[in-house]
Parts: sequence; structure tokens; C-alpha cells
Amino acid sequence: MTLKITTSPTADEINEIYEGLLSHNLHYLSFDQYTPLAVFKEENGKKIGGITGDILGNWLRICYLWVDSEHRGKKLGTELLQTMEKVAKQKGAKYVELDTFSFQALPFYQKQGFNIFGTLENYPISDKKYYLRKEL
Repeated sequence: MTLKITTSPTADEINEIYEGLLSHNLHYLSFDQYTPLAVFKEENGKKIGGITGDILGNWLRICYLWVDSEHRGKKLGTELLQTMEKVAKQKGAKYVELDTFSFQALPFYQKQGFNIFGTLENYPISDKKYYLRKEL
């Protein structure tokens, strides 16, 4: 047996670990409880915003929400988030969770009805990482 340490794992190595964990998890969960989900906003064939995540059981997990800097302040983030939540609710989700840094969008998410349920201080160095949730 050897122990390999790397600061540059390959995509194949990461996928091998993911597949191993997935194999274990499928003893407790099934693929029919999982639905990847994304909503994109496009202008002239170019993405100007998007939101990605997945539904696992009763939960929608938001992974990424981004709006191009030229289009911020036009309620596109709200449109993307509300559309994602609506679709997730139609698919059976009852709750939504996400995380955000102190330098990102905490006030935006709170305005959308999210509540903080956890905070990591000094993450990654001197900022905070907030964990938020809400009922749909």
C-alpha cells in the first residue's frame, strides 16, 4: 500500500473518489431522488447569467449563481433564483440550501427569504462563509 499526496489531482482521480463515494451512498439513496437543475439567461446567444444546483429528496441545493457584471442590478439574479425554486418545487422540493461568502451576496439571499443556519469565521482567511436555508 502507498499513500499518494498531490496538489494537482487529475479529473480521473477526482472522479474515481466521487464514484467510490457514490457507490456507498446508493445503499442509502437512489438516483430517482436526484435531479440536476440549471437555469440560464442568454442575450444574443451569450450567457449573461445562470444558476446551477440539484434536487436531492426534499432539498434543492444551489451550487452557483452568477450574473455578468454589466447586467447586475436588473433583477436577473432574482429571476434566476425564483425560476429555479419554482421548478424545484414542482419537482417536489420543499427546502432550499446554499452557501455564500461575506464578500458575495448575503443581503441578496436574505432579501429572498433565506436564513443563516451556520457561519464559518475566518474563512478562507479573514472573511466568513454563511450557510443559508429556506422553505419553499
